[in-house]
Amino acid sequence: MQSIQHNFIIPTIGTRGDIQPYIALASSLEKAGHTATVASHPCMQDLVESYQVRFAPMGPDIDIGQEAAQIRARAPHWMIGFMRVMKFSFRMLEESHTDLLDLCDAADVVIVSHTAAGSIEADQLGKPRISVTLFPQAIPVKANSEPLAKRLIGSLAGWGMGLMMSRPLNRIRRKFGVPKMGPNGITSNSLNLVPISPHIIPPDPRWEARHQMTGYWFAEPLADWQPPQDLREFIEGGDPPVVVSLGAMALGKTDAVETAKLTVKALERAGVRAIIQGWTEALDDLDLPAGIIPAGSIPHSWLLPRASCFVHHGGFGSTAAAFQAGIPALVIPHIIDQFIWGQKVFELGVGPEPIARAKLTVENMAEGIRKAASNEKYIKKAAELGSLIRAETGLSNAVQLIESGLG
Repeated sequence: MQSIQHNFIIPTIGTRGDIQPYIALASSLEKAGHTATVASHPCMQDLVESYQVRFAPMGPDIDIGQEAAQIRARAPHWMIGFMRVMKFSFRMLEESHTDLLDLCDAADVVIVSHTAAGSIEADQLGKPRISVTLFPQAIPVKANSEPLAKRLIGSLAGWGMGLMMSRPLNRIRRKFGVPKMGPNGITSNSLNLVPISPHIIPPDPRWEARHQMTGYWFAEPLADWQPPQDLREFIEGGDPPVVVSLGAMALGKTDAVETAKLTVKALERAGVRAIIQGWTEALDDLDLPAGIIPAGSIPHSWLLPRASCFVHHGGFGSTAAAFQAGIPALVIPHIIDQFIWGQKVFELGVGPEPIARAKLTVENMAEGIRKAASNEKYIKKAAELGSLIRAETGLSNAVQLIESGLG
């Protein structure tokens, strides 16, 4: 029997990494016969529509990634900077409310992203909602048999993330006459999707049935996309290069220049060929050696399988992309959950220990790159893990769960 067709709205704010999983989900829902629209900042329209996915603008036309970098750059400590970024993000949610209310009103179902976008409006309108969680450590369990230290870290992280979201969200809800959140927070009472591979974090058998792990959501490569000729020639002209993507975490131009210089020196010391994404202005001012080239926004689904390893900040999307590509990673975490994903890479045996940005030097970065690019254990384990993840059907699992949940 054919399932009922629904009209979904998927609101989300943030950087490209915050939007990419929902582009993939919307595309899969459309292929299953539904209507699905991703709503975000107007500046994200080209990205979303490049995947042939419907887009709706909401809130201010602002690049949150750039704004967040400037906010962090002005903060005296990274934690203060993070808190200010959170405050700014909630202001963006508040300023998006009018647009979001209209978009949610026109939809049958609201899929509430991990950014909480759409949660207030769905409750205000009484719309059915499904939620998405990218941080499974925040899902509560009644009993926990893990070692005390690990349990405390996970509990504190989950409690902290919940607290940082619940207070400002309840303030916004109060402003718009919506009752404060219940014990489930922004997660749906009926279905909360966790788009992570069970090979990375096994689902906890003590979770309530509404929490369902699906496997990762990866968007299919763009059919008509072709890499720049110089990039293709560079990749084919020698050993697989290291790919470095740390620019999104730069704290303004000065920090970008300093970190770019440090990275280039580390790559030279490690003796590897490399492709550096981001830091466009900073790299323009540097005299790069022949074995290192800059690259813009290149789909990781094309680039990473051609790389020896991936050096990144430990964001959810970047970490998943390296897992999927089956290559080792060196994580340079900057804030909160990036440290957890960096440690997960090390625990899984697909990369060396993460190096906190505050402790990064030419010497330890070069050593980390050498390990990630040449350690046979990391290479073998990453390849095995990549095969498992590429065999998963995370998106079709999610669509089936959504359709079953909506009847």
